[in-house]
Amino acid sequence: MNRLVVIWLFLSLSLSAQTKTQIDSLNDLPFETRIAKAAVLDKAYLKNAEAARKISYAAGEAMSYSNLALVYNYKGKHNLSVENAFKAIRLFEKIGDKSKTAREYGELGYAMKRRNLPKAQYYMLKGKRLAESIKDTTSLLSIYNNYGVIKEMQKDLDSALFFYRKGLVIKQAIRDTTGIPFSLNNIGIVYAMKGKFIDAERLFEQAMQLRKLKKDSAGMAENYSYFGDLYGMMKDEKRALQHFASSNEIADRNKYFQLLSHNYQAMSDLKEASGDKSGALSDYKKYVQFKDSLLNKETNAKIAELEVQFETNEKEKQLIEKQSESRRKSNLLLLMGILVASVSITGFLIWRQQRLKNQQLAQEHELKTAIAQIETQNQLQEQRLGISRDLHDNIGSQLTFIISSVDNLKYAFDLNDSKLARKLESISDFTKDTISELRDTIWAMNAKEITFEDVLARISNFIEKAKNAKANMEFVIFIDDDLNPFRLSSVNGMHIYRTVQEAVNNAIKYSQASQVNIGVRGDRAQIEIRISDNGQGFDIRNVSLGNGLHNMKKRIEEVGGVFSLDSVKGEGTVVEIMIPKRHLA
Repeated sequence: MNRLVVIWLFLSLSLSAQTKTQIDSLNDLPFETRIAKAAVLDKAYLKNAEAARKISYAAGEAMSYSNLALVYNYKGKHNLSVENAFKAIRLFEKIGDKSKTAREYGELGYAMKRRNLPKAQYYMLKGKRLAESIKDTTSLLSIYNNYGVIKEMQKDLDSALFFYRKGLVIKQAIRDTTGIPFSLNNIGIVYAMKGKFIDAERLFEQAMQLRKLKKDSAGMAENYSYFGDLYGMMKDEKRALQHFASSNEIADRNKYFQLLSHNYQAMSDLKEASGDKSGALSDYKKYVQFKDSLLNKETNAKIAELEVQFETNEKEKQLIEKQSESRRKSNLLLLMGILVASVSITGFLIWRQQRLKNQQLAQEHELKTAIAQIETQNQLQEQRLGISRDLHDNIGSQLTFIISSVDNLKYAFDLNDSKLARKLESISDFTKDTISELRDTIWAMNAKEITFEDVLARISNFIEKAKNAKANMEFVIFIDDDLNPFRLSSVNGMHIYRTVQEAVNNAIKYSQASQVNIGVRGDRAQIEIRISDNGQGFDIRNVSLGNGLHNMKKRIEEVGGVFSLDSVKGEGTVVEIMIPKRHLA
């Protein structure tokens, strides 16, 4: 949609009462147009919301507030963005539109990610759960992608890739040419962070081609910036600066202040590293200029509001003076009070802004002190990563060689001895299980702290493999989503995972059951895990418990929990695990 169409829609809102169709026509502008024209569309959407309210069109009013939240966020007016997002959510909830409510919660969380990450995750999860409960794939395609950004900012790159790919699958299925570039870029960013620069460059190029086809100026500016970051990581200063310059050309034309601020900071760092002190200083000044512009927008808006109030009261005073001398004196006193209040508020805002700058300087000093402490912790983490790499590269490759050798023996010789063939098959299966357990151990070593969501994801993956291995056995799984954000140490997470794995393995091997139930629930005090089957069961009093059951009990006791086993011959077996949350934190 070109600029003339946008201007026509804006003027039509100003000249006459609007119908639902006219209100929807502005709300349904393509995403690329809303972003590209963010500098002027805020006024249009304010009038759109007012027009919808006058004709009691709640859905149109809510969508206008949602679009206001979007354009204000791109203009750097974050407080106004959040305010309008909440207005949209309240109206969507009032009219019972769960799909748009879920989407708005997701967008709100994404917009808050750089200012309040815990709150951002809270709203994102709220939208995710609501969309999943109603199976709303349209909302989930953006929520999964944006939730991946949250996980990426938490340095949980594997989880970030998981959600980015879930979102991309949905977008590709519905041919969402607007959303696909976002997913491609996000996956590319994770690849770049992992050092897979060629893969990252390929994905950025795919996203750029899609955005050029749609003439998405905001998207192209963003992609040029991604290329600049990538080439900077690859130490290719020339190409990095060229792409940042291309991004700035578009961003400056469309007033994308956040992108300009990021680009100039990155360019300053590149030039400083190459010895170009003059260029580094020039770009740093531009970075500070745009950064301060973003910080001062709220204050400028408040002052402008006071000026409007002053001019309005001045005009009212002049009209009242013509009517009565007595009323003029009263209004004069009122005006003086407003002037005093205006000066006081303006002075307070200036003082508050200076105080924020002083606090920022103090925080930067504290950050430098903290960096020294973090470096020591990073050295320890690097040692752990080194050990895990050695396990993966050396022991993992040796185990793989054993599997290959056993398989070669089976196919290279005509084994008439069925007992020998079974033995070789047993060795191969045992080695494969060892590799799987080795990978789980490396995963635990690489994480100082993990979420319960990570543990549950590994349990779900293991059960999916079990389904494939035991086609005649049904697995029924219930996992409480409220447990996902709960954090625990990697050691405790491994104990829980191994115990559940052993319990499910026992059911598969010995129970002869047709159904296995796995339930994971939690409340404020504890976590309950229950694994049950409808198999043949056994008499606990007359059966000697093996090392596997003793190990399960010992693992749970080490994390401060209680392990119990109950079995009735002919009815099945139940394993229950109760763990107080305070022991896992």
